[in-house]
Amino acid sequence: MNKTDVKKSIFAFILCFLSCRIFAQASLQKDLSLAYLISQPRVKTVKPKLIILLHGYGSNEADLFELKNILPADFLIISARAPFTIAPNAFQWYGNEIVKGIKQESTKDLKTSTDLIKVFINEVVKKYNADPSQVFLAGFSQGAMMSYEVGLTAPELLRGIAPLSGRIFDSLKPRIKPANAFNNFKIFIGHGTADDRVPYTSATEAVFYLKKKKINATLHSYQSLPHSISEQELKDLVAWLNEK
Repeated sequence: MNKTDVKKSIFAFILCFLSCRIFAQASLQKDLSLAYLISQPRVKTVKPKLIILLHGYGSNEADLFELKNILPADFLIISARAPFTIAPNAFQWYGNEIVKGIKQESTKDLKTSTDLIKVFINEVVKKYNADPSQVFLAGFSQGAMMSYEVGLTAPELLRGIAPLSGRIFDSLKPRIKPANAFNNFKIFIGHGTADDRVPYTSATEAVFYLKKKKINATLHSYQSLPHSISEQELKDLVAWLNEK
């Protein structure tokens, strides 16, 4: 390859890189309460099922969006961006605060994000003509905590939640709706046994607490899995979403 060919290749690479960046930026939607990425159902229906994905701390809407190729083909897939910026392309659903000398999640941030997600769900259902009886919320880490926050305080908005590597905050427990509000509601709890950021006991405690309150929840454990999502976990999640 001569110098001219090298220059052409470099130019083509730069052009492709810039084009990809422009496309990626253009695909981010900002017309609703939260910024988001959208993937239309691969199998068209009159009113599609809907799943909204919530990323973890320091990540963004692109993180879980690749699941669009794995999730059921008849789902409208939305990946939302958390409202609080911590760095370029890095966001969070809530920060921390010190209460009586103890570091804990910011209840103010949690309320802000919870309220935004609730509004966002209604906006997405209306804008994209989704089936309001088949709306799911799935999140990883901080996103898992938010799925608990929203699902357990507003089950009427959802068919179910899938918190992956999350926990139920003590501050949430007094606000959980009574058992009869969850008659048509299901919960998929996925967690790795080797998680060193959100301990596996957070999952076992969550399912024990929910079952005690007579709320339908199933625990899916993944041996030796750290703070991440495994291929088997995704297969189990897809099977759960496809359940009637």
